[in-house]
Amino acid sequence: MDNVSMLMDGVSKALDRIVKSKYILTLFSDDGDGLASALLLKLLYDQLGIEYGFICLDKVYPDILRDIEDQGYDLVVFSDLGGAFYKYMRRLDNVLIIDHHSESIRPPEDLMYINPVDLGFGEDESPSSSILAYLLCREFDRDRFRRWSWLAVLGYGESPNYPSGLNWRIMYEAIKYGVVVKKGDSIKIAYSGFNKDYRRLYKEVTLISSVGYYQDSYLDLFQVLIDGDNRFIIDRSNRYREVRKRLFRDMLEFIEVEGVSEKGSINWFEDYNNWFYNVSTRVFDSFTSYLSYQVRLYDRTRYLLGLCERNPYIPGYGYLPRDWINVAVRTSKSLSLRISLGRRQPVSALVEAAAFTVGGLGYGYADKGSAVIPYGEKDMFIDLFDELAAERV
Repeated sequence: MDNVSMLMDGVSKALDRIVKSKYILTLFSDDGDGLASALLLKLLYDQLGIEYGFICLDKVYPDILRDIEDQGYDLVVFSDLGGAFYKYMRRLDNVLIIDHHSESIRPPEDLMYINPVDLGFGEDESPSSSILAYLLCREFDRDRFRRWSWLAVLGYGESPNYPSGLNWRIMYEAIKYGVVVKKGDSIKIAYSGFNKDYRRLYKEVTLISSVGYYQDSYLDLFQVLIDGDNRFIIDRSNRYREVRKRLFRDMLEFIEVEGVSEKGSINWFEDYNNWFYNVSTRVFDSFTSYLSYQVRLYDRTRYLLGLCERNPYIPGYGYLPRDWINVAVRTSKSLSLRISLGRRQPVSALVEAAAFTVGGLGYGYADKGSAVIPYGEKDMFIDLFDELAAERV
C-alpha cells in the first residue's frame, strides 16, 4: 500500500469515528492552516448535526490536556498542533490528531493519528492540516464540500514549496470548481470577495489571528472566511501589521544594544520587557525567525533561541494554573545546510527532547522549532539543549 492509500485509509477511519460522536472538542493552532482546518471541521460537524466546542491555541500546554480529559467529550480533535503532547494524556481512545509536523518518536498504535510525515511523505511534499481536514470533508460528501476546497488551499499557503503530488491534486480540484484561479505561476483564491494569492491570504489571516489572539480573532475570522469579507481582512491586517512592526522594532533595538547570550552551541535572548505578552507566542516566534537573518547580531554557527513569558490566559478556556515560558528555536542558513547534510542535530529532535525532560512540550522541523516549558525550568532547558546540541551526529 503506497503512502497516499495509507493516508486515505486513516482519513476514512477518522471520519467513521467523527460520525459516531455526539460531542466533539476541537483544539487548533492560531495560524492560517490551523484556522482553515478548524473551519472545515466545523462545516463538517454542522452537516452531521454534531455538538462541538473549539479552542484556539498558540501551543499545547500539559495543564490543558489534563483538564479536558475530565470533561467527558466523545472525541477530542487536535488540528495542526505539533508535538508529542499525547504523552501527557492518560486516555487516547477518544483522541484524533491531524498534523504534519515531524516527530522523532512514533505515536502509540492505538492513537488515531493522521500525519503524512509519519507515513513517509517528505516535509516538502506533506499535505497541510487544512488539506487533511478537507480530505475528511471530501470523504463524507465530495459534492457538498467542493465549494470549500479553497480553504484547503488557504492553509497550504504556509508551505514555501510549489504544490505537487496530493497537494496539487487538491489544488487542481479547487481550480476545477472555480474557487481558485491559476494563471501562469499565479494561484489566487477566487471566492466571494476574495481575489488574492493564496500565500498572501494565508499571511493576512495568520497575522490577524496571532496579533489579535486575545481578542478572539479566530471567531471573527470564521465568519469572515465564510462570507468572503475581504474588507475586514484588509482593515485588520493593516492595523495589526503596525502593532507587529512596533514590537519587532522595540525588540530589535534592545538586542542591538544588549546583545545576545552565548553558551557552547547556542545563542539566546529573552523578552525581559514582556513586549510580546499580549499577543500570541506565534508573533514572538516570527520575530525570532526575523532575527535569524540578522547574522551580524549572533554567531551563525550556533542555534538561536528566543524566550518569552507566556500570558497564562487562553481565550475560550480560561487561565492556565501554572506559568509557562515560550521558546522559539531558529537557525542561520549555514547551520541549516549543515543540518540537512547530517552534520548537526535537527532542531525538532533537540527541542522535543529538552522540553519533555523539563516537563514541557517541543516540536518542529529540521531547521526550526518551538517549545513551552514550565517557568522555573528555563536554566535547565538551556543547559540541556546546549548539551544535546553539542553531541556528534
